[in-house]
Amino acid sequence: MTNYLDALSVLLLVSAFILMGNKRTGSYIKTFQFQSALVALLTGIIGINSFAEEGRVDVLIIGAIVVGIKVLFIPYLLKKTYAKVAYRVEKDFFLNIPLLIIICCFIVVFCYYVLSETAGINTGIINNQMVNSVSLILIGLFFMISRKKAIGQIVGFLVIENGIFVTALFAIQGMPFIVDIGILMDILVAVIIMGMMVFRIDEKFGSINVDKIKDLRG
Repeated sequence: MTNYLDALSVLLLVSAFILMGNKRTGSYIKTFQFQSALVALLTGIIGINSFAEEGRVDVLIIGAIVVGIKVLFIPYLLKKTYAKVAYRVEKDFFLNIPLLIIICCFIVVFCYYVLSETAGINTGIINNQMVNSVSLILIGLFFMISRKKAIGQIVGFLVIENGIFVTALFAIQGMPFIVDIGILMDILVAVIIMGMMVFRIDEKFGSINVDKIKDLRG
C-alpha cells in the first residue's frame, strides 16, 4: 500500500503546481476538484486498509463525506458564485507564472530539508509522503497570497485544508471521526460565508479583485 500512497502524495503535489500555473478562475476550481478527488481516493485506500486490519469504518465514512463536500458541493458552489459575478479579464497574480513555479520548487526543497532534520519524525529516513503533504500546505498558502481575486484566495484556503487533512492521514492514519466531521463542517460554512463576501465585493466595486478594497482607505 505504501507505493500507492507515495504515488498519490506525488500527484497531490503535482496538482498544486498545476493550480499555481493556472491563469483562469474556472481552472482553479477544476484543479481543486481534481485535487479533492485525489484526497478522497487517498482516504478510501487508507479506510479500506483500516477496515481490513482493525475493522474501522470511520475513515471510509470520512472518504464518502469528502466526495460529497469537496469533490461535488464546494466546486459547484464556487462555480455558481463565479458565474454570478461580473466577468472581467484581469491579471490575477502579483508575480509571473514561471517565477511562481520556481518559488514553489524552493518551497518543496525547503520542506525536504526541514523535515529531514527534524528529530523524531523520520528516524534517518526521508518520509516523502510528509514532505509532499507539508509542501502542499505551504504552496496553498503561497497561492492564496499570490492571487488578487477573492475566489482564487478561497481556493488557496481550501488547498491549505487539503494539505492539513492529508498530512494527518499520512502521519496518524486520520484524526478522530468527530474532529474530521467538525473540520469539514467548518470548511463548508467558511466557503458559504466567503462566497457571500465575493458577491458583496463585486456589488460594491464591480470586480472581485481584492486590490479594489484599498479604495476604502481614508
